Amino acid sequence: MTQQALYAVQPSSPVHEDRYQLIVNGFLNCPWCSIFNTSRFFNLHKSGSSFYFQLCLGDPLQTVGVVHFTEVEPGYFRSPRRGTFGGFEFNRSLRIEVIERFVDEVEQVLRREQAQKIEILDPPAAFDPCNSGVLSNVLYRRGFVPQAPELAYLLTVDEKPLREKIKPNRRQRINRCEREGIEARLVEAELHKEVYDVIVENRATKNFPVTMSYEAILEMLGAFPGQLQFFGAFKDGTMIASSICVKVSNSVLYVFYWGDRPGYEQFSPVTLLAQCIYEYAQPAGFKLIDFGTATRAGIPIYGLISFKKEIGCLPSPKPAYVKLLA
Repeated sequence: MTQQALYAVQPSSPVHEDRYQLIVNGFLNCPWCSIFNTSRFFNLHKSGSSFYFQLCLGDPLQTVGVVHFTEVEPGYFRSPRRGTFGGFEFNRSLRIEVIERFVDEVEQVLRREQAQKIEILDPPAAFDPCNSGVLSNVLYRRGFVPQAPELAYLLTVDEKPLREKIKPNRRQRINRCEREGIEARLVEAELHKEVYDVIVENRATKNFPVTMSYEAILEMLGAFPGQLQFFGAFKDGTMIASSICVKVSNSVLYVFYWGDRPGYEQFSPVTLLAQCIYEYAQPAGFKLIDFGTATRAGIPIYGLISFKKEIGCLPSPKPAYVKLLA
């Protein structure tokens, strides 16, 4: 595969004992990358000065590590530009010396691009606790300052029905929904816009922003066929709650957006929706459902935390790091 060189003289550089190569904006295949670290996601959202780094090994080269950064303001590089997380991701256990050298090489490239600030938004630590722990050590020793961690709330997927994991009051909500004839299901493409509109209506009542337009959702659907799933809860044929979920990896399903229409809170159709999403995840082989964060700038949103705990979720820190180079 012809690699696209970032620097005409040095398209790749040795990382450790000449066994590893650092490829910059070469976009080698990475079948194991989580969706937010794929080259497709990077290319969909990159702007201006953007760099996709791959740590590669073997002949032919195979990607064993990845990270990407985009300049979001002059001199300010962040991983990711868009998406819930970025950061350094690996598909195997590497020696800490290799990880250190990878981090150092990436930083040197960004320094040559006049970086003054580097920010890294990591996935929830529970996704890969060993990698998260090692990276926290490596980054700290290189001057990256840990920021107030957000708290993500994750639900383990196994053979048990969700009813056995949730609090009694949430079981009662599901029972009430079923008595009222409310049903939740995966919806067809013709209803995708309505799914989005319900979410917009829900967020407007809470003064929460909707970070992606429907056009951007459609663009992501085209780039990642089959990796976005749309769910709806219906009463008398009317969609009263909805969700858009993203297949982050083969083991993690992420609840990207969800919410109910104003006026239906007494039924709590999102609780029924949570059961529907869980029942979808079981046969699909997911191990975790990420129901998103329940903090804002590290500050707890207490009601949201209570709700997510009541549907069986457990918290996991979502680390973030900043390094000032100026």
